[in-house]
Amino acid sequence: MSEQLALGIGPDRFLTFDNFYVVSANRLLVNQLGLQARGEGEQWVMVHGAAESGRSHLLQAACQAASADGKIASYLPLKDMVGYSPDEILAGAETLDLLCLDDVDAVLGKDNWEEALFHLYNRASLSGTSLLLSSARPAGSLDCNLPDLRSRLTSFSVYQAHSLDEEQRLQALVFRAEGLGMELSPDVAEYLYHRAARNLSTLFDILDQLDRESLRHQRALTKPFVKSVMGW
Repeated sequence: MSEQLALGIGPDRFLTFDNFYVVSANRLLVNQLGLQARGEGEQWVMVHGAAESGRSHLLQAACQAASADGKIASYLPLKDMVGYSPDEILAGAETLDLLCLDDVDAVLGKDNWEEALFHLYNRASLSGTSLLLSSARPAGSLDCNLPDLRSRLTSFSVYQAHSLDEEQRLQALVFRAEGLGMELSPDVAEYLYHRAARNLSTLFDILDQLDRESLRHQRALTKPFVKSVMGW
């Protein structure tokens, strides 16, 4: 894992289970990942879901929960690592308690990565390392050229990260604000939601910006204040 450390790759410390807005459709998934992070759940888990479903947040949260429990864990965003040597990136990964590989579908179809992932699975199987993977699609529908790797991936327990509907995204926005210690009224939340791009990553970035500005100016989050900060 030396190259991973040199690249400065790691989970965002602000992405935890505590600040993930959980709807009923995702409750089982979150519970299972919490168990795996503590070493009490399944060894092989794959999470699939659309963009903005929160799967990257959950993998980073699992990594941090494992570390907080005294375990050795690592998070790798594979879509950002396609051009690197998989043998170097994954070297020694079987010594971890938990390895979280985000966007594994980004490297499938590349022979060197498929070979490396296959050998990683075998080493992890012997060492007891837990693997938590994410992808846009379920394991059975991924484009994987190496039959042995495909069979290993289909042996994973599969969970779906369900995307939020419009009402739930609004609730998630208010939940995020509360976590930052901000009071976001429903009417201001709706104003933000309808003026900005309606994906949560953009909305959360705007909320972080508003948090900084409200602290700097000692202002509450009102519509006039939001308009002045955002130039709307």
